[in-house]
Amino acid sequence: MNWTERRKRQARRRAVRRVLLILAVAVALLAAIGLALGPERATSSQALFARPPETVWRVLLDLDGMPLWRSDLRALERLPDLEGRPAWREIGRRGTRVIELASAVPPTQLVLRQTRGGVPAFPVRTFELTAVPGGTRITLTERSRVGNPVRRVLDRIRPPRSELTRLLRDLEQRLGGTRREVANRAD
Repeated sequence: MNWTERRKRQARRRAVRRVLLILAVAVALLAAIGLALGPERATSSQALFARPPETVWRVLLDLDGMPLWRSDLRALERLPDLEGRPAWREIGRRGTRVIELASAVPPTQLVLRQTRGGVPAFPVRTFELTAVPGGTRITLTERSRVGNPVRRVLDRIRPPRSELTRLLRDLEQRLGGTRREVANRAD
């Protein structure tokens, strides 16, 4: 190998090292920013339905009917109450999770939270139903915990709303249509 090829090889190695160093600095910077953000996040979505709040409320609390209209569920198993609150196991594409009804103020607010081993955990979903002329406005908020600091930054840049949007879309189909998405927001 002559000296020009050796110099070209060395130049390529230096370039690769620079790119790796830049990537490492970028990941470290994202991690540092993510650590400053904190692990808890809230994502919200709103929709209007041409149904009264009482009708929407009944659909949201119909445990036996949930697998029929929620596209993310394959089955739902009723469990013994947890500290006097209804609980159930949701079996879906992402595995199983135990959900409990954390609080309910009929027909305006419903809070569902995941539990692990009987201990409250994240995510926590809050349905706020507001009567509006001609129907109901639902504000669906999901609070969750993100452990990975880089993921925290990426979630702030482009918040994940697919589950909330899918749930509102499924609810629209169950109620017979006429939903209008109002707003999405991430904190």
